[in-house]
This record gives sequence, structure tokens and C-alpha cells, in this order.
Amino acid sequence: MFSVTRHTEDFDSSDRTGHDPEELFHITSVNLIVVGRLQVEDHLCVTKGMFTIQRPGTMWIPLAVQRWYYAQSRETTLNNIKTMFENATWILKHMDLTEKDIQRLKKLIRNSHKGIRKLQTTYIKDVNVVARLAAMVSSTTGELYDLAEEPKQTNKKVNRHNYFDD
Repeated sequence: MFSVTRHTEDFDSSDRTGHDPEELFHITSVNLIVVGRLQVEDHLCVTKGMFTIQRPGTMWIPLAVQRWYYAQSRETTLNNIKTMFENATWILKHMDLTEKDIQRLKKLIRNSHKGIRKLQTTYIKDVNVVARLAAMVSSTTGELYDLAEEPKQTNKKVNRHNYFDD
């Protein structure tokens, strides 16, 4: 069974296991992007700590057989999503990131909530799963996760086909 590794302690730079803060930041960012791209009826699969999307009808092996073979279930999916959000929270609280990286990670967290809502629709008949996903979304909203206020744009017409500034 594959799962996402949970990090709750400070990293030891002498540790040669291959886990370092930059790797954790990268894996968490990629996983947040993948979750944000989920559509209704999609399923998450984890291989080597990275999320992938399984879409029904796009594989030559039936999805149920493939999920059984890789020991993937709703429970493992929920645990991996929870760990991903815990890692993102740990990164925001403990890693020394630039303001740009902080805002990027917060935006990825916010965008991942859209995919979580699609996953809730996929599992709409399983009240427990829907409630647990809702709890994960609510646990990653609040002051720590708020994006910096962006300056309000004027109602200026923009030529969307011109990629160069005048």
C-alpha cells in the first residue's frame, strides 16, 4: 500500500533518507495541484507519495481491479489527503519560505478545495466520506491560510490577445 509520508518534526540536515524540506514542499505542491484538478467521478491514487488521477473508462484495466491491486480505497485516499493538508500546514508554520512561496502555497491550498468538493460529489452517497472531506476543507481555511489582499483592479478593458505590455 502506498501512502503520503507525514512530517511533524524538524528536519535533520544530516539525515540522508532523501526527505528534505524542499522535497516536501515540492511533493505537497504537486499533490495540491493534482487534487485541485479532480473532476466528478475521478479517484485519487498514490504512487511513491505522489497523487495521480484515475478516471473511469480511460484505462484498459477496470478501475475497481486496479484500485484493489494497489490497495487503494476511500480510507487510504482520505488518509493521504489529510496527510497532504497536514504537510501543507507544517510547511506554512515551520519552513522559512519567501513571501511569494507562502502566497503560492496558500493559493494551491485554496484551489485544492475545489477538487475536494468534486470528490465530495463523487462520494455523495457516503455521508462519512463527505463529512470527513468537509472537515479537512474547514481545517485548512482561516487566518493561516488567507491570501494577501490583492489591489483592486480598475474596470479597464484589457485586450486578452495582446501578451506584450504597451
